[in-house]
Amino acid sequence: MNWNFYLSFLIAMFSIINPVGIVPMWSELTGDMNRKARRRTALLLVLTAISILLVFLAAGKPLLNFFSIDLPVFRIAGGILLLRAGFAMVSGSFGKRIHHEEKDEDIRTIAVNRYREILVPMAIPRLAGPGTIATVILFSSEAFIIDYFVLAGVIVLVMALLFFTFAESNWIENRVDRLVFAVLTKLFGVILAAIAFQFVVEGVGEVFPRWANHGQA
Repeated sequence: MNWNFYLSFLIAMFSIINPVGIVPMWSELTGDMNRKARRRTALLLVLTAISILLVFLAAGKPLLNFFSIDLPVFRIAGGILLLRAGFAMVSGSFGKRIHHEEKDEDIRTIAVNRYREILVPMAIPRLAGPGTIATVILFSSEAFIIDYFVLAGVIVLVMALLFFTFAESNWIENRVDRLVFAVLTKLFGVILAAIAFQFVVEGVGEVFPRWANHGQA
């Protein structure tokens, strides 16, 4: 078994998903919810991201080819979605567009409604976006049959850590001043926008040379 290969994948996935760095974004989108509803929402988001990444692990390139989508184009589209999320975090418009829970709503209803509202950009493309999907496809292209099971385990492990972070976010928020979270939200909004713009630039850089070469052919 290629442990260096697995470790590289673990580090890459952990760095891109960044369970600690995503807390301000999560807090901005779910800070008004009670703990049980937040946990259920977190579970829905994590399960969605795991499902998407496992699909791309098993059939990433064939799936994109089936829809005639190049990975650079996918990177541009995901980058634009992330860019909008970054701008929203900086401007503080995330919380304004959220439907706040009603007292007579049960936990499941609250969680499902919030899940629908923050599926984009939280699960897609923040968790299962161009960065994570490109990483999964890249590593899967170099994997043997047994490697797929280990890589799938790594995806589940990273997402489990993310779920634990989300589930215990109340503990973190109770020990950190709201002003700090407000500053961190805007700071990570800028960082997220920069990452998103990088995705767009990289995608455009790969797409236009292909178009140019195609036109010359």
